[in-house]
Order: sequence, then structure tokens, then C-alpha cells
Amino acid sequence: MTLAILGAAAVAAALGVISARNPVHCVLWLIAHLAALAAIFLTLDAEFLALIQILVNAGAVIVLFLFVISLLGPSKEAEGLLARRREVLPALIAGVVFLGALLVMGLQQAPAPGSVPAGFGSVPSIGGALFGPQLLPFELTALALLVAIVSVITLAGRSRQS
Repeated sequence: MTLAILGAAAVAAALGVISARNPVHCVLWLIAHLAALAAIFLTLDAEFLALIQILVNAGAVIVLFLFVISLLGPSKEAEGLLARRREVLPALIAGVVFLGALLVMGLQQAPAPGSVPAGFGSVPSIGGALFGPQLLPFELTALALLVAIVSVITLAGRSRQS
């Protein structure tokens, strides 16, 4: 029951992210969503994942988002995003499909409680996966974030010179 309540809170916060008109409010809803995900990890006895979720995602990534928002400043395009239906309709369709998939998965027989493998969410298991078979995607993600940061700073510098 706790997992269902936390899942509903995560979905509600995600809906807040896509429906907020102010970019800073979107980031605040994203923090609420990440906190709900961390609580879900805690219910699954994955304390390390919950800690990393808060420290890395709700900490560093959100600070990066706020930095980008403050660097670029408010734009008329971001404020009127919900006014244009062609952007909202695909998001709503994707949300309905996602919720339908969750419903189908929820109707299937759930694994017995306590069937989580030993060491799930521990530092050695995550480190082994992250720096073993997942090393290339991990490094490519870091490179993509670096390119995004440099691009934003470049675009912000161009807009201030104009």
C-alpha cells in the first residue's frame, strides 16, 4: 500500500512538472518527484540508491537546472508552452500510454515480498554494474552533460552580445 501511495505521489509530481508554467516551479515539482522516487527506493531496502537519488539528482542536477534557467532568463516561449496544444497532446498521449503500461504491469502477479536478491541496492552491486557493463553509457552520459553545459553557456553569451 505504501508503494502505491508513493507511486501516486511520484506521478502527481511528474504531472506538476509538465503542467507548471514557470520554469522554477517545474524544477520544484521535479524535486518533489525525485524525493518520491527516493522514498520508493527506501521501501525497497535500497538505501544507497535513495541517498544517491537525493544527493546527485535532487542536489547537483537540480542546481544545474536552476543555473541554466537563471542564466538564460525567462522566455516568452517557456511561459506560453501550455497554450500550444500541439506540444501538450503528445505529452498527454505518452502519459496515458505510460499509465496503461503501469496498470497492465500492476495486474500481473507481483513477486513475493522479500524476493529481492541479496545485496540489491548496495554499494558493491551498484558499483559493479556501473563500472562494469554500464561504464560506456555512464561516461557517454557525463560527456552529454558536459556538452549541454558548454552549449548553454555559449548560447547565453551570444544572446547577451546581441
